[in-house]
Amino acid sequence: MRRPVPNISVYQRRYQRISASNSFTLIELLLSIAIATVITAAVYFSLNTALESWGYSRDQLALQKVLSEVMDEVLSGTAAVYGLRDSLEIMAAGTNKVEFVPPWTDDTHSVAAMGFIYTLNRRIKPGAAVPIGEIKLSESGKYQFMPVSLVESEDANISQVRLGLAAQVGNHLRFIYHPDPRANPDVVQTISWDPEAQQVYSEDTEGIENISRNPFDVKITNMRLHYYDNANNLITDFEWVDDRDLNMITGIEVYMEVELGQYTQNLVSFINLRNAPMRSGYLALRKGTRIPIPDSHNIHTLLLTNISGVTSGDELQIEATPRSGKVWRVKIVFSRAGSSKPKIESYTVEYPPQHVVYTEYPRTSIDAGLNFLTLGANGFYDYDDDVDIEDFVMLEDEVVLEVTKMDIEGAGLFVRP
Repeated sequence: MRRPVPNISVYQRRYQRISASNSFTLIELLLSIAIATVITAAVYFSLNTALESWGYSRDQLALQKVLSEVMDEVLSGTAAVYGLRDSLEIMAAGTNKVEFVPPWTDDTHSVAAMGFIYTLNRRIKPGAAVPIGEIKLSESGKYQFMPVSLVESEDANISQVRLGLAAQVGNHLRFIYHPDPRANPDVVQTISWDPEAQQVYSEDTEGIENISRNPFDVKITNMRLHYYDNANNLITDFEWVDDRDLNMITGIEVYMEVELGQYTQNLVSFINLRNAPMRSGYLALRKGTRIPIPDSHNIHTLLLTNISGVTSGDELQIEATPRSGKVWRVKIVFSRAGSSKPKIESYTVEYPPQHVVYTEYPRTSIDAGLNFLTLGANGFYDYDDDVDIEDFVMLEDEVVLEVTKMDIEGAGLFVRP
């Protein structure tokens, strides 16, 4: 039996109905495009915001890292190089450059024998304190304190020391001291900011190093240094501190600004110079030295010590000038006979200058120094305010001490309120 032939038109109509039900209208297509555009835009802006946020965080972290590391190296130095904090002496102080003398370490010696004299590889600053001696014990491998004494040398260009205790021959020695920047200019360290290169540099015996170089291309767009005395008063508004005021510096404020692309950061740090004369209480004198000292009511120590480089007839003259009242001047004359130990031959007190009120001839060894608080037997003419005595000399309010004449090579001054 033959199967009936299907009606073709019926299938065509059914297919057309199915196709019509599965196709998009123009409105549906436009609506789909609009939704897709909104979703794409949302994804794009979200991704862009995330990328910008990541870029901002990355740049801020780079700025912060470079800023903190450069500031820390300027202030505290590294394991191999001293920073400003350890300065023994400021040689020049400007708004974007400072020259200072850090402690010097001579580690080129080993124990030879008791009584052996060691010649240091840099000269000690005349009037500076005796070096700190250390010995490295072979059994522990650690350094321990070793007392040393200065040896007077016929050659004024060298400094020599002797150990104060017996030690095993061959043990390693090192001596830490205040070097003389005038005899050995290479001991001076410099930190400076170059506004053109926008970099910070450190210069020492090893050469010049760019301490702000970094892989992020962060630039140091500004660095300013301000200097303060022990009362936290700004020493000067000028670009450079006067040479006579360098010894007054006890603190330094460092301002630093960095830039990366469109972003900037800044940081201000203040450090106290722990070895500054007005903080440590000890000052190596030279002609022109000028420092504030406590007045007669508030001073407890004013002692001349570590006198060196003396020839017969040399003079040392200091003046203490109060904000108001008379100036107190002391003239010290030294003597020396042949190769014997120099002596303090005489001292004269003038109050005011050119008006002599007291003269004495102690003829004592320079090793004993001179105490300015016990001049004379009765205390009338010394610096401080003596109990139950109507002092002839009295300096009140703010007082500045200045070395107006200095023929000897070096001397130190202990000052304590």
